[in-house]
Formats: sequence, C-alpha cells, structure tokens
Amino acid sequence: MNSDLKSFLVPIARTVAATLFVVFTVAFLTVPYALEQHPGDPQLSAAQTVPRHMT
Repeated sequence: MNSDLKSFLVPIARTVAATLFVVFTVAFLTVPYALEQHPGDPQLSAAQTVPRHMT
C-alpha cells in the first residue's frame, strides 16, 4: 500500500471506529431507559387477552 494512502486512511479509520464506539455505547446504555425495561425481559401486557384466530 502506498505510504501516503496509508497515512491518509489510518486516521480516518480510527476516527470512524471511535465514533461508532461512542454511538454504540450511548445506545446500549440509553435504550433500556427508553424502553423502561431491559431489552431481554419478556413483555407483559397490562390486560390479559385471549388469543384469537385472525379471520
């Protein structure tokens, strides 16, 4: 690889990786608060509904 190309792409790749890390970390921490529960917890409906056939 050309040394000029490498010296151009490495800082860009590091910046993109650092930005994605920050975005993923913020999303990982804030999504459970927005959902008001952990994403892996089962969803419980407030009213007990009987399953119906959709015809």
